[in-house]
Amino acid sequence: MRDPYDVLGVSRDATLDEIKRAFRGRAKEFHPDTNSGDKDTAEHFKDVSAAYEILTDPEKRAHYMRGDWDPWRDGDWGGAHGRSDDIVFDKEFGPGDREADLFGDIAGNRRGRGGTSMIIQGDDMAEDLPVTFIEAAVGVRKQMELITGATVELNVPPGIADGEVLRVPGYGFPGLGGAPPGHLNITVAVTPHEVLNRDNFDIRMDLEVADTRLRDGSRVRVPTIGGEMALEIPAGAEPGQLLRLRGMGIRDRVSGGRGDQYVRLAITK
Repeated sequence: MRDPYDVLGVSRDATLDEIKRAFRGRAKEFHPDTNSGDKDTAEHFKDVSAAYEILTDPEKRAHYMRGDWDPWRDGDWGGAHGRSDDIVFDKEFGPGDREADLFGDIAGNRRGRGGTSMIIQGDDMAEDLPVTFIEAAVGVRKQMELITGATVELNVPPGIADGEVLRVPGYGFPGLGGAPPGHLNITVAVTPHEVLNRDNFDIRMDLEVADTRLRDGSRVRVPTIGGEMALEIPAGAEPGQLLRLRGMGIRDRVSGGRGDQYVRLAITK
């Protein structure tokens, strides 16, 4: 995979503001409008745009760093993978047919036995799905094997909350007498992060630093949902002061907007 830091010409300790400034400079240099007909320059512009998206979008950054997605290999985010908030599922048929036959025998559905046909939709099935804090924030693909023998593959959407329920139609218990199966209701259980906390669509964390770093200013690396990122502590900062990483929070699946990450400074004990 290409290194997006190298593409933009910034160090791995670059802050979000430095990354944005580098992008503006490179984008102006390689923009097709100022380099008409130059195919190499157009490709450079695409590379710069892809690198900027990776480093400033926590979802894309996280998936790129994990190797799930590479814009130079897979194209635009969402193109090769589909929308990340769609539920994708596959079913492997096996013991399900035998279970349906068994229920049919009990209900008297087989001809010649004198039974009365019963057509009853299958019951819903409930399952829990544990995910990490980061997986819940940026989205993840998970596979589940159900007690019916079916296998379901899910695209857990970015920004899903603890206790939220994903509904997969037709993956519950089999119906009787040819009736459709019930639905699968999956309750998401988010494991807390050791540092990061969710506040609606924002991310919050506390950062302990030496008092000399507050007085003189310094650069530190902090965890984000997209991986570690450099943060500039201004000289003269005070305990309790909030520093913001704009756009590094949770994406709102309705509006498409994104929250921020807030870092509260504290003196090392």
